[in-house]
Amino acid sequence: KQILGLRGKEWSPITLNYFQQHHQCQDLPTSEQLIDSWEQNLNAMCSEIEACPGARELVNAVVSLSNKIPIAIATSSRMSGVAKKRTHHQEWFEHIDTIVTGDDVVRGKPAPDIYVEAAKRLEVDPTECLVFEDALSGVQSAKAAGCCVVAVPDPRYTEEEQDS
Repeated sequence: KQILGLRGKEWSPITLNYFQQHHQCQDLPTSEQLIDSWEQNLNAMCSEIEACPGARELVNAVVSLSNKIPIAIATSSRMSGVAKKRTHHQEWFEHIDTIVTGDDVVRGKPAPDIYVEAAKRLEVDPTECLVFEDALSGVQSAKAAGCCVVAVPDPRYTEEEQDS
Protein backbone atom coordinates (compact mmCIF):
# COMPACT_ATOMS: atom_id res chain seq x y z
CA LYS A 1 0.00 0.00 0.00
CA GLN A 2 2.90 2.30 0.77
CA ILE A 3 4.09 2.16 -2.84
CA LEU A 4 0.79 2.60 -4.72
CA GLY A 5 1.05 5.53 -7.09
CA LEU A 6 4.82 5.86 -6.86
CA ARG A 7 7.26 5.68 -9.76
CA GLY A 8 9.70 2.79 -10.04
CA LYS A 9 12.68 4.74 -8.79
CA GLU A 10 10.67 5.64 -5.67
CA TRP A 11 9.02 2.26 -4.93
CA SER A 12 11.92 -0.06 -5.78
CA PRO A 13 14.19 0.98 -2.84
CA ILE A 14 11.21 0.67 -0.45
CA THR A 15 10.47 -2.83 -1.77
CA LEU A 16 14.09 -3.98 -1.64
CA ASN A 17 14.51 -2.58 1.87
CA TYR A 18 11.38 -4.41 3.01
CA PHE A 19 12.68 -7.73 1.68
CA GLN A 20 16.08 -7.19 3.26
CA GLN A 21 14.53 -6.42 6.65
CA HIS A 22 11.78 -9.05 6.71
CA HIS A 23 13.09 -11.94 4.66
CA GLN A 24 16.87 -11.71 4.98
CA CYS A 25 17.21 -12.15 1.21
CA GLN A 26 20.80 -12.33 0.03
CA ASP A 27 20.49 -12.26 -3.75
CA LEU A 28 18.23 -9.28 -4.33
CA PRO A 29 18.22 -7.54 -7.69
CA THR A 30 19.32 -3.94 -8.03
CA SER A 31 16.62 -1.26 -8.14
CA GLU A 32 17.07 -1.01 -11.90
CA GLN A 33 16.74 -4.78 -12.36
CA LEU A 34 13.60 -4.87 -10.22
CA ILE A 35 12.02 -2.00 -12.17
CA ASP A 36 12.92 -3.60 -15.52
CA SER A 37 11.46 -6.94 -14.48
CA TRP A 38 8.32 -5.30 -13.10
CA GLU A 39 7.79 -3.26 -16.26
CA GLN A 40 8.29 -6.27 -18.53
CA ASN A 41 5.60 -8.16 -16.63
CA LEU A 42 3.31 -5.13 -16.42
CA ASN A 43 3.71 -4.29 -20.10
CA ALA A 44 2.75 -7.85 -20.98
CA MET A 45 -0.56 -7.31 -19.15
CA CYS A 46 -1.24 -3.68 -20.14
CA SER A 47 -3.54 -4.46 -23.04
CA GLU A 48 -5.79 -6.43 -20.65
CA ILE A 49 -6.02 -3.84 -17.86
CA GLU A 50 -9.56 -2.64 -17.26
CA ALA A 51 -10.40 0.97 -16.54
CA CYS A 52 -11.24 1.94 -12.98
CA PRO A 53 -14.97 1.50 -12.38
CA GLY A 54 -16.78 4.65 -13.48
CA ALA A 55 -13.82 6.20 -15.33
CA ARG A 56 -15.23 5.70 -18.81
CA GLU A 57 -18.66 6.97 -17.71
CA LEU A 58 -17.07 10.03 -16.08
CA VAL A 59 -15.14 10.95 -19.22
CA ASN A 60 -18.24 10.44 -21.37
CA ALA A 61 -20.35 12.58 -19.02
CA VAL A 62 -17.82 15.42 -19.05
CA VAL A 63 -17.59 15.27 -22.85
CA SER A 64 -21.39 15.24 -23.22
CA LEU A 65 -21.67 18.33 -21.00
CA SER A 66 -19.14 20.31 -22.94
CA ASN A 67 -16.25 19.68 -25.27
CA LYS A 68 -14.65 22.75 -23.71
CA ILE A 69 -13.73 21.09 -20.40
CA PRO A 70 -10.11 19.95 -20.75
CA ILE A 71 -9.22 16.49 -19.48
CA ALA A 72 -5.80 15.18 -18.53
CA ILE A 73 -4.32 12.01 -17.15
CA ALA A 74 -1.52 12.41 -14.60
CA THR A 75 -0.02 8.98 -13.96
CA SER A 76 3.13 7.68 -12.34
CA SER A 77 3.27 5.04 -15.07
CA ARG A 78 5.80 5.36 -17.85
CA MET A 79 4.62 6.44 -21.28
CA SER A 80 5.37 2.99 -22.72
CA GLY A 81 2.86 1.43 -20.33
CA VAL A 82 0.28 4.13 -20.99
CA ALA A 83 0.62 3.57 -24.74
CA LYS A 84 -0.17 -0.13 -24.26
CA LYS A 85 -3.14 0.59 -21.97
CA ARG A 86 -4.36 3.13 -24.48
CA THR A 87 -4.76 0.53 -27.23
CA HIS A 88 -7.34 -1.27 -25.09
CA HIS A 89 -9.31 1.93 -24.35
CA GLN A 90 -8.80 4.00 -27.50
CA GLU A 91 -12.46 5.04 -27.83
CA TRP A 92 -12.35 7.19 -24.71
CA PHE A 93 -8.66 8.09 -24.67
CA GLU A 94 -9.45 10.22 -27.73
CA HIS A 95 -11.16 12.65 -25.35
CA ILE A 96 -8.03 13.11 -23.21
CA ASP A 97 -6.31 16.38 -24.06
CA THR A 98 -2.95 15.55 -22.50
CA ILE A 99 -1.22 12.76 -20.62
CA VAL A 100 1.52 13.48 -18.13
CA THR A 101 3.52 10.46 -17.02
CA GLY A 102 6.19 9.79 -14.45
CA ASP A 103 8.69 10.20 -17.29
CA ASP A 104 7.69 13.87 -17.66
CA VAL A 105 8.51 15.15 -14.18
CA VAL A 106 11.57 15.25 -11.95
CA ARG A 107 9.76 14.43 -8.72
CA GLY A 108 7.01 11.82 -8.59
CA LYS A 109 3.94 11.68 -6.41
CA PRO A 110 3.41 12.79 -3.62
CA ALA A 111 5.28 15.88 -4.91
CA PRO A 112 2.91 18.24 -6.76
CA ASP A 113 4.95 18.28 -9.99
CA ILE A 114 2.79 15.95 -12.09
CA TYR A 115 -0.42 17.90 -11.42
CA VAL A 116 1.30 21.26 -11.88
CA GLU A 117 2.54 20.00 -15.27
CA ALA A 118 -0.90 18.67 -16.26
CA ALA A 119 -2.51 22.04 -15.41
CA LYS A 120 0.20 23.87 -17.34
CA ARG A 121 -0.41 21.73 -20.43
CA LEU A 122 -4.16 22.35 -20.12
CA GLU A 123 -3.44 26.06 -19.72
CA VAL A 124 -5.32 26.32 -16.44
CA ASP A 125 -4.30 27.06 -12.89
CA PRO A 126 -4.03 23.95 -10.68
CA THR A 127 -6.64 25.48 -8.36
CA GLU A 128 -9.12 25.16 -11.25
CA CYS A 129 -8.52 21.41 -11.58
CA LEU A 130 -10.69 18.63 -10.21
CA VAL A 131 -8.65 15.47 -9.66
CA PHE A 132 -9.92 11.92 -9.24
CA GLU A 133 -7.25 9.83 -7.49
CA ASP A 134 -7.10 6.24 -6.28
CA ALA A 135 -3.68 6.32 -4.60
CA LEU A 136 -2.83 8.10 -1.36
CA SER A 137 0.38 9.49 -2.86
CA GLY A 138 -1.70 10.89 -5.73
CA VAL A 139 -4.18 12.54 -3.37
CA GLN A 140 -1.26 14.13 -1.51
CA SER A 141 0.28 15.22 -4.82
CA ALA A 142 -2.90 16.83 -6.13
CA LYS A 143 -3.56 18.61 -2.82
CA ALA A 144 0.02 19.90 -2.75
CA ALA A 145 -0.51 21.31 -6.26
CA GLY A 146 -3.61 23.17 -5.04
CA CYS A 147 -6.13 21.03 -6.92
CA CYS A 148 -9.53 19.97 -5.61
CA VAL A 149 -9.37 16.22 -5.08
CA VAL A 150 -11.91 13.43 -5.10
CA ALA A 151 -10.35 10.36 -3.53
CA VAL A 152 -11.54 7.16 -5.14
CA PRO A 153 -10.30 4.68 -2.54
CA ASP A 154 -8.45 1.64 -3.75
CA PRO A 155 -10.11 -1.39 -2.12
CA ARG A 156 -6.69 -2.48 -0.83
CA TYR A 157 -6.73 0.43 1.68
CA THR A 158 -8.26 -0.02 5.12
CA GLU A 159 -11.08 2.28 6.21
CA GLU A 160 -8.66 4.21 8.43
CA GLU A 161 -6.25 4.74 5.51
CA GLN A 162 -9.13 5.84 3.29
CA ASP A 163 -10.19 8.44 5.85
CA SER A 164 -6.73 10.00 5.95
